[in-house]
Amino acid sequence: MPMVSTDATKDAVVALIEQPLRQQGFEIAEVVLSRYKRSALLRVFVYGENGVSLDECARLSTLIGDLIEPTELFSGGYTLEVSSPGLERPLKTARDFHYRIGEKVQVRFTDPARKPLQTEIRNATETAVEFVQEDGTVWIPLEEIEMAKIVF
Repeated sequence: MPMVSTDATKDAVVALIEQPLRQQGFEIAEVVLSRYKRSALLRVFVYGENGVSLDECARLSTLIGDLIEPTELFSGGYTLEVSSPGLERPLKTARDFHYRIGEKVQVRFTDPARKPLQTEIRNATETAVEFVQEDGTVWIPLEEIEMAKIVF
């Protein structure tokens, strides 16, 4: 089988597993694929409304493996890791912010003149995030947010 690009393989994996994961109550946070000479490492990070337990990661790993095995996506073999995104993972997408509503975050903006903000996430849509301020709330478009991190 000819070598398929990493991006094409990643897209094929997402297309293959996205719906079955949703049916189990989980969403893909990120898929990371690293290729080596004779094998690959596939990392699948998932969100769940109530987090993701170790047992759920094991169950989802079996599900994902069973979906991938019949395909020829990894003819040289692969290692599969399934986990939650973790608390220290930067928040960048609408989905990242949605799953962290109510959490306190440190926000950095794309405009370097704008000071970082430490605040709470109140709400999130596909295009903007609502943050709590002393005098109410403010909606900030996602494209103006460079990244945010959970404050412990």
